[in-house]
Amino acid sequence: MSVIVAGCGAPGLTAIEFVPQDANLIASIQVSKIINDRDLRDAYDEFEKEPGQPQTVEEALDELVGETGIDLRDFSEVVIFADITTIEQVDYLGVIIEGTFNEAQFIGNIEQEAGEELATSDYKGYRLYTDEVEEFGITFLTDRMLLLGTMEAVKDAIDVSKGDREQIGGIILDAYNRLGDALIKFAFELPEEAREALTEELVPGEIPISLGAFADIDIVGFALNKEAETITIQINPHFLSADSAQDAKDTLIGAISLFKGMLEVPEIKELLGKIEVSAADSWMTIAFEITLSEIERLTETFQP
Repeated sequence: MSVIVAGCGAPGLTAIEFVPQDANLIASIQVSKIINDRDLRDAYDEFEKEPGQPQTVEEALDELVGETGIDLRDFSEVVIFADITTIEQVDYLGVIIEGTFNEAQFIGNIEQEAGEELATSDYKGYRLYTDEVEEFGITFLTDRMLLLGTMEAVKDAIDVSKGDREQIGGIILDAYNRLGDALIKFAFELPEEAREALTEELVPGEIPISLGAFADIDIVGFALNKEAETITIQINPHFLSADSAQDAKDTLIGAISLFKGMLEVPEIKELLGKIEVSAADSWMTIAFEITLSEIERLTETFQP
């Protein structure tokens, strides 16, 4: 394991602005908002759990601290970037964490969990903590921004902070930004093997549905958000052409109508009716809203 801790920062940059252009996946998790949301905390606390499992959110957070030395209560946002060209193995991965950190304590926790003391070196003014293998890294980009990941990804992010490498941009960043504010959101380039899989026939029961129209997806955006008691999900696939986006929209609308006619469970039919599908230019938008009370009723329906 390798760790990097910065001795200097790059003030003014947001976490996403450290992401290098080589990444084809970017994601954001609003950790503080999630773990402090009263509805989500109550849902976890009330959910039936096995003996020995953390029974409350606080117990779960404390257990994570005990196992890893990492306290999510110190985090505000986590931004993840990666190269997922090959699904089976991701060799390029970085995680940027915004929050409140005690550098010495954080490194001490890492060393304690790793069972070894980390050596130090320097990269462009950033102090590096590394082991002999030097495969992974951690750094403080600023006094409130921690970076960890594979060494190549970490060094690339440092290069971005120094102006020596381009930030991420183009269609992936466009897909990410169009999702707006969300508790969880991500955008990624669809790997070729996944695109090829979409050319196959999906057969639910005896009814074939051609996914050929979806084979032209090159970028996918996803967002999950919560406002008051309403949870929203948005999926934004980008297609190689506007015609493909329109064809995929028509296919999906037809499939939803077909399933609504086949299903006998009224609650599921109602949920399918809440899915909105639209297309504009080369983008398709799939939007869905559900309230906490609707989730509770649905859970009760399927309880044995």
